[in-house]
Amino acid sequence: MRFFTGERVPVFLDASYLLAVYMETDVHHKRAVELSKAIDENEYGLAVTSADVFDEVLSVTLRKFGKESSKTVGRQIKGTICIIHADIHTFEVAYRIFDSSNEPFSFTDCTTQAIMRMGQIRRIATFDRLFEKLDLEVIA
Repeated sequence: MRFFTGERVPVFLDASYLLAVYMETDVHHKRAVELSKAIDENEYGLAVTSADVFDEVLSVTLRKFGKESSKTVGRQIKGTICIIHADIHTFEVAYRIFDSSNEPFSFTDCTTQAIMRMGQIRRIATFDRLFEKLDLEVIA
């Protein structure tokens, strides 16, 4: 099943990338900002993320910078990125990935993999090196 049609397959935005964009103190901030310009101009296709990644980004931002910063980041993401919500089927696929993998992927990362598989999304913007072990185009 494909979530999207057309010639430009989406790029999935992972939490490590999004956090690097918004956190000036992040070691990957400069690269993330450069990359965000290309993503904003649709050079990699439609920018998508998941509700789980959205949760992770806002939770980390809340802990590190407070409520107002977290609300600002949330508004920016909601206003510019297509957010995919996992259904029960996606959850089950994610759990099978989690259960069968020997790699230390978080359950959120497994949900990302499930969404990408089901949507035939082949690109991911991430600074998480674990994703390099998968058959994906890692943009970072």
